[in-house]
Amino acid sequence: MPEYRYDWKGEKWEKVKASKWPIIVIAFLIVSAVFIASTASMVIMINAGEVAVITDPLTNTLSPPRKGPAYILKMPWQGVIRDFHTIDYVSMTAEKGADYPPITVLTRDGVTVSVEVTFTYEVEPDKFDVLAKNYPRVDYEEARLVPLMMQVVRDVISQYSTDDCVTKRSEIARSIEYRFREVVSMDSTLTAIKLHDVNLRGVTLPSTIAQAIERKIAAYQEMLAAQYQREREITLANATAMKQIIQATAEAETYRIKVSALSSILRELVNATGDSELARLYMMMEYLTRLQNATLIISPTSPIPTIPIVK
Repeated sequence: MPEYRYDWKGEKWEKVKASKWPIIVIAFLIVSAVFIASTASMVIMINAGEVAVITDPLTNTLSPPRKGPAYILKMPWQGVIRDFHTIDYVSMTAEKGADYPPITVLTRDGVTVSVEVTFTYEVEPDKFDVLAKNYPRVDYEEARLVPLMMQVVRDVISQYSTDDCVTKRSEIARSIEYRFREVVSMDSTLTAIKLHDVNLRGVTLPSTIAQAIERKIAAYQEMLAAQYQREREITLANATAMKQIIQATAEAETYRIKVSALSSILRELVNATGDSELARLYMMMEYLTRLQNATLIISPTSPIPTIPIVK
């Protein structure tokens, strides 16, 4: 059936046969636009630092992970799950802008404390398909990692008393790190997660308990200082006594050596001369050398002078 249109011819409208070309052009433009839009939606750009997989709802499968920068092609009915594989920092502290609040837990003696922790991790691109399969909304951090950390902190802190939270902070930090790494590595849904740093930022106690613990620690430190001072004084006294003993022993040994030498000289003198008076004279001369301001006394009844011993 022919198509007609009306054109204005001077003073009236005239019926003329319409051309089909405009309709064909419009239809072509519509089809082209739909094709271009469909093609554009089929080409997906993966940026640097990103990893992505294609999901197919018809076959319920995932493609192998692709790491950016790259372009991938998908069918219109297929979807894309993407995430960053750079290192991510998670803070569970009371600081402004923290990702999550501190963890409130009970100690072994029933005191409520606030624990602040941080950790860093990254997604291994080659294993991202496992992560995307278990967490298609890419919510593994808030859905799994953070709850695991909260449970680990509760389990560890429950084994320590309130005092231990202050005096054994390093031990608690090591326990939290070891346990968190263990549970993450054992979780089959988190095989793509690679942990880096796991840090205990602090344990906040109730103010009254914190002050009591501080006083107890100060008293304990004073006791240790007093004990150290007492042991130091005992050590110094023992050292002084030992020094005096050593000196007395040395002096006694020196005197013994001198006496032995003098006896040997006297025996040789007597043996050589057969006169014991020479030995007496030698002894007197030996004493004279050791005395200061010594005075010789000549007795009329004895031909041998005498020397008074003056100390």
